[in-house]
Amino acid sequence: MNKWLMEHLVCPRDKTNLELSGEKLICENEHVYPIVNDIPIMLVEDAESTHGYIEKTLEKVAKMTAGKAATNGSSGAVNNKDEIDAFVQAEVPYTSGILYFSVQNKMKRYPIPEIRLPQGSGERLLDIGCNWGRWSIAAAQKGYKVIGIDPSLDAILAAKRVSAQLGGDPDFVVGDARFLPFSEKVFDVVYSYGVYQHLSKENVRICLDEAARVLKENGKTLFQMPNKYGIRQYQQYRRRGRTEGEGFDIRYWTPSELKETFEKRFGPMKMTSDCYFGLGVHKKDADMFPIHYRMIVYASEFLRKISNVVTPLRKVADSVYLESENLRKS
Repeated sequence: MNKWLMEHLVCPRDKTNLELSGEKLICENEHVYPIVNDIPIMLVEDAESTHGYIEKTLEKVAKMTAGKAATNGSSGAVNNKDEIDAFVQAEVPYTSGILYFSVQNKMKRYPIPEIRLPQGSGERLLDIGCNWGRWSIAAAQKGYKVIGIDPSLDAILAAKRVSAQLGGDPDFVVGDARFLPFSEKVFDVVYSYGVYQHLSKENVRICLDEAARVLKENGKTLFQMPNKYGIRQYQQYRRRGRTEGEGFDIRYWTPSELKETFEKRFGPMKMTSDCYFGLGVHKKDADMFPIHYRMIVYASEFLRKISNVVTPLRKVADSVYLESENLRKS
């Protein structure tokens, strides 16, 4: 674990300082958090679970710390730089969108997206819900010092393998966005993609309060969210019977609801288009898809660019970004 991370980790329950004791971190109130393969496991065991990843991680860590399973960080490791990690091959449609079912277990390269942030120069960036690390790697490649956090130990182990394979240097923590295990005001940028959309609106507000707590004053933010009035999302919402959703279902927010919720925590926010005709539709990955999906990607990108001029088009984007007003000024 690097020095900066060790100095800025706190207890996710009470935000008190931690001390390293062997392969554990212990806070002043004696809450204990194991370290597995140099990864701090900062989950709050008695909190309401928002995803099966949490239970799976807790069970796996319990077996590891009880000596019933080996802590083999190389499990699933790739043998050469051109081989795609098996975890990513299987997981990609669940992290990147339904278009990626067409390449599940058949990828010849990693779908590392283009992150819509200015070029970095060593700013500290927190990637909330990083899973196998695609956005963490993209941010690191753009000059940011990245910490990725996710509740899945398997995903974080994959993120470490893939970032090492691609020559990146993000650091990773297993944790919950509702209980961020970091000191106050330590990150220059807080980023999240494809995560908050799966949480109840109440939990999203808790997550945003935590994100605001760890963000430096005048820090920058960039959050992706689904738009209830998106071309495809409204159809999905109607098909579901206009219900709020439960479990890991996507929750649909109106543009005004998004602006009000995010501006309450971060000040003036600008809503921009991410993509159309679905979620996770990215031009950079068009070459990976069959031709009929490529047409969707190209049409989405065309509308996204037009929406920069014809701003009302943003109101029907399926996926939008909420970004700090000062994001583009650096």
